[in-house]
Amino acid sequence: MIKLGPALAAAGSVVILALGLLAAPPQGRLHIISSSHQDIAWMDSPEKCIAYRDTNCITPALAMMAKDPAYSFTMENMLNLMEYLERHPERAEEVGRLTRQGRMEWGATFNQPYESLLSGEQLVREAYFGRLWLKKTVPGADARVYFNPDVPGRAAQMPQILAKAGIPYLVMSRYHEGFYRWTSPDGSSVLAYSPGHYGNAAAYLNAPPAEGAKAIADKVAKWAGYYGGHGLPAEYPLLNSVDFSQPTDFGPLIAQWNGGGTTSGTTKPVMQYSTARRFFEAVDVKTAKLETITGERPGLWLYIHGPTHHWAITAAREAARLLPAAEAFSTVRSLLEGSFSGYPSKRLGAAWEAAIYPDHGWGGKEGQVTDRLFRKKYEFARDEGRAMLDGALAGIAGRIAVNPDKGRPFVIFNTLSWPVTAPAVISVPPGPRRFRIVDSEGRECASQPLPGETGSGPGRSIEFLAGHVPALGYKAFYLVEDESGPAQSQIPAVAEPLVVENRFYRLKLVPGGVASLYDKELGREVLDTEKFLGFEVFTMRSVGSGAGEFGRVQQPTMEGFDTLGRHKPAWHLVEAESGPVRTVFALEQALTDCTVRERLILYGSIKRIDCEVSLIGFDGDPYREYRLAVPVAADKGQVAYEIPYGVLDVGSGEIAGTGGPAYGNLVYDELCSDIRPREVQNFLYAGDASFGLTFSTSVAVNDYKDPTDDPVPYPILQPLLLASRRSCHSEGNWYLQEGDHHYRFSLTSHSAGWRNGYRAGIAANNPLIAVMAVSTPAGIDLPESRSFLPFSAANLVLSTMKKAEADDSVIIRAYDIEGQNAESTLELVVPAKRACRTNIIEEEGAVMAPRQGRLVLPVGHHAVETVKLVPDWRN
Repeated sequence: MIKLGPALAAAGSVVILALGLLAAPPQGRLHIISSSHQDIAWMDSPEKCIAYRDTNCITPALAMMAKDPAYSFTMENMLNLMEYLERHPERAEEVGRLTRQGRMEWGATFNQPYESLLSGEQLVREAYFGRLWLKKTVPGADARVYFNPDVPGRAAQMPQILAKAGIPYLVMSRYHEGFYRWTSPDGSSVLAYSPGHYGNAAAYLNAPPAEGAKAIADKVAKWAGYYGGHGLPAEYPLLNSVDFSQPTDFGPLIAQWNGGGTTSGTTKPVMQYSTARRFFEAVDVKTAKLETITGERPGLWLYIHGPTHHWAITAAREAARLLPAAEAFSTVRSLLEGSFSGYPSKRLGAAWEAAIYPDHGWGGKEGQVTDRLFRKKYEFARDEGRAMLDGALAGIAGRIAVNPDKGRPFVIFNTLSWPVTAPAVISVPPGPRRFRIVDSEGRECASQPLPGETGSGPGRSIEFLAGHVPALGYKAFYLVEDESGPAQSQIPAVAEPLVVENRFYRLKLVPGGVASLYDKELGREVLDTEKFLGFEVFTMRSVGSGAGEFGRVQQPTMEGFDTLGRHKPAWHLVEAESGPVRTVFALEQALTDCTVRERLILYGSIKRIDCEVSLIGFDGDPYREYRLAVPVAADKGQVAYEIPYGVLDVGSGEIAGTGGPAYGNLVYDELCSDIRPREVQNFLYAGDASFGLTFSTSVAVNDYKDPTDDPVPYPILQPLLLASRRSCHSEGNWYLQEGDHHYRFSLTSHSAGWRNGYRAGIAANNPLIAVMAVSTPAGIDLPESRSFLPFSAANLVLSTMKKAEADDSVIIRAYDIEGQNAESTLELVVPAKRACRTNIIEEEGAVMAPRQGRLVLPVGHHAVETVKLVPDWRN
C-alpha cells in the first residue's frame, strides 16, 4: 500500500479532514462528514461536558439541520444521544425523525473503549447499548458505523463482534492512511478507514474557502493512483472532527468547490454534506481490492488504566466475571421455576451499562472527578453482579435434594465451562465445635480452619479442597461435627535456605523470592533465576502519562531501581495458615515508598502455587512503578496470553507491520509484534517445546520481556502492579494512588502449549462459590451434583446465557478458544421447542430444528456464536 508522509496539523486545535485517499476521477462525490470527537469527559468534568455536548454540539446541529435541509451531523457515541434525550425529552420526536432520515448520525457503540481492556462480553454489550438500543428506542433508525479514532489499539476479535452485530464499518485513526478489510481470526471483517490521524487536515478546513479548495484539489490529484489501484469508486471522505467540535457551516467551501475552477481540465467530484454511513455505503463495492489486516494491534495507552487506576480496574475485571455468571445462573433459576418473572432484567441492564461506562478518557481536566466517577461505575457493576449471583445461587441451592442425615449441607458452585477442582471456603457455625467435610458419598475432603477463627467467635470458616465440581453447575458437601477435627499436615522444618516440597514441586526459598522451582512430574526446573528471583517484587522509574502523543509505550528506566532480593527479607512459615489443604510462607520488607508483603501458598493436592502481594502504605511517589517477576526457564521461548474471546501467540497474533505515520513528527514506528507491555484478560503463558508455564494474573497490564539494562533472552512474566504517572492533559491530574494495594496471582506448569494450561489460568481468577443449602420442601427437584452447561464441545467457552432482550427466550453465546472447529449439542434445563441462530445482538437468523429438545450447533474456529432457544415450559 502507499504510505503517506507527515500531514499538516493545525495549531491549537485537533481537526480531522478525513480525506485520506482522494483521486481525480472524471466524476464522483466529496462527502463532508461534519462530526465531533467526544470523550465522556477529558475537556472538563463529566457533568460540564454533558452540558457542553448539549448546548454547543447537538442543539446547534439540530438548528443547522432545521435551517439547511442538506446539513448532516455525526456524534460518535450512542451515550451522547442517551444523555441528550434525558436532558431534552421534549425533542425526542425531532431527534428521532432526523435520525431515521439519516441526517443525524450516532456511533453504533455505547462509547469508545480501550477494546482489549474489556472482556469479550463487555465488548458485545457496547453494541447492545449502541445499535440495539437505538433500534428499540427510535423505531426505524439504525447505526452502522463504529467510531474509535483516538485509541491506538484494536482488539483482534472486535471486527467479528462488529460484523455479527450488524455494524460493518469502522472509523479509526493513528494508523496508516487508507482503507482496509479489518478481519478477525474467524474470517469476519469490517470495512475500516483511517485518515492517518484525525488532526491531519485542519489546514484545509481552517483556510479561507479558495485556499482550502485548492489544497483539496491538490490532495485529490495525489490520490488518483491509490483509488485506481484499489478499485475504489470516486467517493471521498472529508471527516471534520475536532475534540468537542461544534457544528460547522461549510457552505462557503462547498460553493467555492462546486462553483470554482480549482481543477483545471478535469471534471471535479461534487462536494456535499454527508454522514459516515452514507460515505461507507457508497465506497463499499465488490470491486474494491483492499489490504486485509488480521490480528491484534496492541494498545499503546495501556498505562492509563490498569497500572495508574488499580482499584478501579480491579473492580472492572471482577464485574466482567460476575455479571455473565449472574445472568447464567439467574437464567437457570428461571428455567427451573418455569418463569422469567423473577429474572432481574433491569438490574442486569443497569449493571452492564455501568460495567462499560468508562471510556478511553481517564484523567484530563478535572480528571480526579472523572476518575472517581469511572471507579464508582465499575464498583457498582461489581457489587450488583455479586448480589444478583448470590441471589440466583441461593434460589438454586434451595431446590437441591440434600440429606441432612449426612451432616450440615452446603453447595459449591462453579461458574466456568469445565469441571473444576480447587480450594473453597465455607462458613461454619460459631462455637468451639470442630468439623470435617465430606462429599455426598461420604468421602472426606482435605480441610483446615482459617487462621484466627478456631475459637467461638462469629464468622468462622474452613478452607477445603472441592473436587470435580461440574461445569456451570454445583456439587453438594456436608459439614460433619468431629471433635478430632481435620488432620494436620506435616510441615517441613524451617531451614535457610528453605526447601519446600510436595507431590508436584520442590521449591527453594531464599530471601526475597524463589531461587528454584522444580517440577517433579516434568522432571525439570521451570524458573531461570539468574537475574530475578521467582516472585520477586521490583521497582523502577516510570516517567510518562497514561495516554498521549507518543509513538511508543513510555518504558520505565533504571533510576531508583530496587528489588526485594537486595534487602534479603527472610521467608517464614505461617503455621496458623498451614494444614492439609495448603502451606503458607510469608515475607515483609520496607522499601522507600511502601512496605511489600508477600505470601506464597502451596496446595497439597492440586498443582498450583498462589502468590499474594500487597503494597502497604504507598506514599504516592511520582513516576514510580512496581512489578512482580516470574522468570521462565525457556530460552527464547514462546509467549501467549488471553485476549477478549481468544488467545494471542506473541509474534504471530499481532497485525503485521507498524502503526505508521500519524501527523507531524508522530510516527508509530514500532512493529506491532514488539509493542509491550500488553493488555491481558486472565492469564499469560510461557514455554518451549518441552514444557509450559501458565500464570494467572489479577491485573490488566502485563509484560513478558526483561525491562532492565542488559535484558535476558528468556521470558520474564511481569504483572504491572502500580505506576504513579500523570494525565497528559496540560491541566490534568496525577495518578498517585496513595494507600494499600493487594494482588493475587497463580502459577502452574504442564506439558508444552498454552492449550494445556488455559483452563487453570482462567479458573484461578474465578473461585468456587459456597452457599448453605436450605431445601424448600415444595421445590426439591435437583440431585446433589449437576451441570447446567448447555453445550458439550470441550473447546467452547460460555460467554453468557441470558433471558432474551425481546421475549422469554434464552440466549446462549459461546466461543471457540482453542482455534478449532467444533460441533456441539445444545440442551437447556428444559426442552427447547424452537431455536434459531441470531446475530450477536439477538436479531433472529436461520431457524434451527431441535430434535427431542436438543439441537446441534456448529462453531467455526475462533468464532463467537449466538443462538436463541424458546423453552417448552410445559415439560
